[in-house]
Amino acid sequence: MKRLNQSGSHVLGFALLVLALGVVGFAGYKVQQAHNNSDTAVQTATTTAKVPATIANTAELQQAGQALDDSSAQLNSSLDDSSLNTDLNSML
Repeated sequence: MKRLNQSGSHVLGFALLVLALGVVGFAGYKVQQAHNNSDTAVQTATTTAKVPATIANTAELQQAGQALDDSSAQLNSSLDDSSLNTDLNSML
């Protein structure tokens, strides 16, 4: 029986392993960047709300309600749901 020359096959296996790790690393990096961008939008919207620490009277309650309504409106305007709608429509 003739033996096949397999010298150098370990280099190909190593190259495929490095390529696979690179693809997984790049995908993880892109997911992390997308997550950081969405966290920044949420932090920006929530840090602008001026809600008093304790509410002692009706005026402060109304001020807190208005601040929460404003931050909710800012958050809703900063979110882009077009990609979600596209994905959902493609699944139907």
